[in-house]
Amino acid sequence: MYKDKKTRMMAEETIPKVLSNMSIPAIIGMLVTAVYNLVDTVFVGRLGILSIGAVTVVFPIFMLLSAFGMTFGMGSASYISRLLGEDKKNMANKVVSTSFIMTSVFGIFLAALGYIFLEAIVKVFGATDTILPYAMEYGSIIILGTIFTINNMNLNSMVRAEGNAKMSMFAMAIGAGLNIILDPIFIFVLNMGVAGAALATVLAQAVSTIILLYYYFSGRSILEINLRDFSPSVKIFTEIIKMGLPTLMRQVLISIAMALLNNTAGYYNDIYVAAIGIINRVFSLPLMVVLGFGQAFQPVAGFNYGAILFDRLLESIRITIKRTTIFCVIMTIIFIVFSRQLISIFSKDTAVIEIAAVGLKYFSTMLPVLGLNVTASMLYQAMGKAVPAGFLSLSRQGIFFIPTLIILSYLVGVKSIFLAQPLADFLTFLVSMFLLIRTYKNLEEKRKNVTREDVSAELV
Repeated sequence: MYKDKKTRMMAEETIPKVLSNMSIPAIIGMLVTAVYNLVDTVFVGRLGILSIGAVTVVFPIFMLLSAFGMTFGMGSASYISRLLGEDKKNMANKVVSTSFIMTSVFGIFLAALGYIFLEAIVKVFGATDTILPYAMEYGSIIILGTIFTINNMNLNSMVRAEGNAKMSMFAMAIGAGLNIILDPIFIFVLNMGVAGAALATVLAQAVSTIILLYYYFSGRSILEINLRDFSPSVKIFTEIIKMGLPTLMRQVLISIAMALLNNTAGYYNDIYVAAIGIINRVFSLPLMVVLGFGQAFQPVAGFNYGAILFDRLLESIRITIKRTTIFCVIMTIIFIVFSRQLISIFSKDTAVIEIAAVGLKYFSTMLPVLGLNVTASMLYQAMGKAVPAGFLSLSRQGIFFIPTLIILSYLVGVKSIFLAQPLADFLTFLVSMFLLIRTYKNLEEKRKNVTREDVSAELV
């Protein structure tokens, strides 16, 4: 039935094998980012509490900058994929060129704006008086590298859109590896301190961007970036923003949540800012792996849903939940049993180790439900159900997290910074479970249908 090899695999290969084949590169790509963040924190941790605090404060700003790149990238990638499917290569070239130039101009604008108002920005994101000088030193370099940060995100998405996931992974891995190499050289050998960590990050982003640009300009890509193809039409801009806006909204909400968390921690002591920063970096490891499973599950679920292969869709749901839950349970045990040892890798300060070790245990209590939460969110994205998909993707670090943190800060004080996330995860789990049970039952009822019209009714 299917001529294309990849399409046949999605339709005919066993679900466990399909998910494994799709999961491995996705997880590797996500792990590269997670490991880089962890190693970066290890080196900065040697500089002391205030340096960790500075990185913790600037991190949501960096995430916000990345979000603009992701907005252009996700929007452009979606449009490019559709255009290539329709054999409209010339129009796709216009989208690539327009997106790159628009992102570059916007990056310069953001860098100028951010640099001028940097002090006010880092204060909003939780810099205390003692952390402020370090946050300014670190943040000024990060801000000046904005053009590389957002273009790296944008180009990565567009390269994947033309089917070259390996090139995207290669550029990402080279950048992360370079960052890890440059960190100790700049921080310790050249005695640049926290500024060295920022410079290493910017240079790594720049190298990744250059690799991706070389790919486009070398003639190896399907599409090309060319000034004559720059076409800032309303149609192109609308298509990019329409598909990229949900990503921006999600990242903005996450940055707001992180700023609120930093401010709450800073109200009590700089030690808590450093502790929560370390916990978030450590917790990013299982989170990234689960997201890798989710990224592999989504196209498999979407294909089988569209092909009316409900047996395969239901099996993919069960297997993904099973695999992610087993992984999360294992990580929960590791985090709880070895919390002190893990935290001590990132800081030698006794107070930070004590506080962060306790906090990591709190965070880990709801880690086992993360797999189901991510699977549910990815399922609704795959099925094209925008409302439940959007709600679930915004729940964990937004809709539930922000009010939970505010309420708990009045009820339990400083413990709120450690309890808000697991409680938000639990509330997200309840909603995910409710929606997933309904959807699963409806899919089971529909699986014998053979025409698209038979399954046109809403499943949520």
